[in-house]
Formats: sequence, C-alpha cells, structure tokens
Amino acid sequence: MKSQPVAASAELSVVRIPDDAAPASAERVTASAAPAHSGHRSWSRALSEIPLGLVICGVGLGLVIIALHHFRWGSLTISITVLGAALLRLVLPARRAGLLVVRSRFTDVLTMGITGGALMVLAAVTSS
Repeated sequence: MKSQPVAASAELSVVRIPDDAAPASAERVTASAAPAHSGHRSWSRALSEIPLGLVICGVGLGLVIIALHHFRWGSLTISITVLGAALLRLVLPARRAGLLVVRSRFTDVLTMGITGGALMVLAAVTSS
C-alpha cells in the first residue's frame, strides 16, 4: 500500500478495527480533507510578511549604499531600518508582525533597539 501526502488542513482521526477483523492492537489512521479557506489564509499570511519584507529591503538598500563606498550613509540606512523594525514589532500585534516575532515583544524590541542604536553610533563616529 502506497501512502499519499496529507493536506496541512486535513483532520486526522484514529479508527479502531473490530476485534474479529484484525488483532486487538490494530489501528488505522485516516485523513479527511477539511474544506480549507486557503485563499483567505494565504493572503493573510502574505500580508503579515510585509513588515519583514520592508526590513529586508531597507537592509539591502543600506548594503548597496555601502558597496558604493558610502559606509556612513549605508550604516545610517541600516540602523534606521533596524530601529523601524523595532517600532513595527512594538506596535503591531504578533499575528501581523510575521517573522519579526522571534521572542517576547520586550526582548525583540530591546534587541533591535540596541542593535539599531549601536549601528547609528557607528555611523556617527566613522570618518568618511
């Protein structure tokens, strides 16, 4: 018997086979595909990743600026982006913040705030 992949939204149930048909310990797991509203769920999931996409674009822009030999401006761009990520993590609920949610809200905001602040100090003290 070949097994088939089960949809992520499938409901699993355990079915006992009667004692006279199989050994007492035999169990069979069946899957029934539940009607999933995958269209709504996929849009919701995609929208929740917009904050992370903005942060990735901002850091990427900062790296491009650094590659163009403008270290101070690139570092400043990255630091503002990381501080913006901390602000987004602070104000957005966890289900809307997407992959910006790593730990508790306090820890995430504190970590990104310290990192963004340190990068801003680096940009300020670096000679051009």
